[in-house]
Amino acid sequence: MKNTFLFKRGEFYYLQYFDEYENKKRISTGCKKKTEAIEFLMDFEENRKPKLKQISLKEFFELYKNHIKTNLSNKYLKDIQTTETKLILFTGNIPLLKINALILDRFISSIAIYSKFQSVKHYNNLRSAFNKAILWGYLEVNPILRIKPAKPPKNNPLFIDEFELGKILEKESDDLLRDAYKFGFYSGMRLGEIVNLKWNAVELSERIIKVQNTETFTTKGKRERIIPINDKLYNVLLSRLPKVMTINKDEYVFNKKGFRFNGDFISKRFKKALRETDLNQNIHLHSLRHSFASNLVMSGISLYTIQNLLGHRDAKTSQIYSHLKMDYLKEAVKVLDR
Repeated sequence: MKNTFLFKRGEFYYLQYFDEYENKKRISTGCKKKTEAIEFLMDFEENRKPKLKQISLKEFFELYKNHIKTNLSNKYLKDIQTTETKLILFTGNIPLLKINALILDRFISSIAIYSKFQSVKHYNNLRSAFNKAILWGYLEVNPILRIKPAKPPKNNPLFIDEFELGKILEKESDDLLRDAYKFGFYSGMRLGEIVNLKWNAVELSERIIKVQNTETFTTKGKRERIIPINDKLYNVLLSRLPKVMTINKDEYVFNKKGFRFNGDFISKRFKKALRETDLNQNIHLHSLRHSFASNLVMSGISLYTIQNLLGHRDAKTSQIYSHLKMDYLKEAVKVLDR
């Protein structure tokens, strides 16, 4: 809305403003003194403010979760549900308008005591939620923007090479799980993308995999992408190819008696196999995705290409691998010392 201001004409002060259709309007304040005219202006502006809708925290989050179900991923929905539960446990189901920077600062700080990473996640979740509350007319400003999130420790992502992958595979007796580990290592796909992958998204003749949204699965950020199939990934897929395939190829690539494999089960089995090796025990199944990216970086592939292969929305996300690029370049120039 354009500015409202006072001006004097003759003995009286007048007020000029723009209505909701951006039409210029003028009215008399009926005041001869400037101080009285300013009071008139303040009252006028206060009355023109849109009245904020009254809603409780729980009611607001129900609306916000319905919005997420339609527009964002199930994983993000679960994150928001966790943030909602923790916030309401901390504050009670108070009106949304009573949420202020002091309350939020105490809430975020209480979480940072045991996990800075989680405190940042809840901070970001609330920032997005309250921005939507402003858009919907429930808040005038975002209260969480008045505080700063804790800075989590920056740890470079853990990754393994093919030799180390082999060590883990040796400790896994289930061929299906062995293939799932190799699939993550050679495709860079997220666990949720792997367990929800169906044969109708795999084109062996074109040697591509389509990571896409379906009725039963939503990719992170709803971003779809295509992953080229390299030789080792191709061999994994060939070993999993069913002897009999339905016409619509609706079977899961990784399934147990036709049913989709459970992601948590795969993660736990991976950690079990890892514990039997001499490798870093902080490695986890998602490290296979980091390994895919890290090994590409050390082979000279650009971060822009890796961003597209991993499906990162923001190039900054892929920058976590930039230190490897520099290490690779430093090693490369050492040949001049020999």
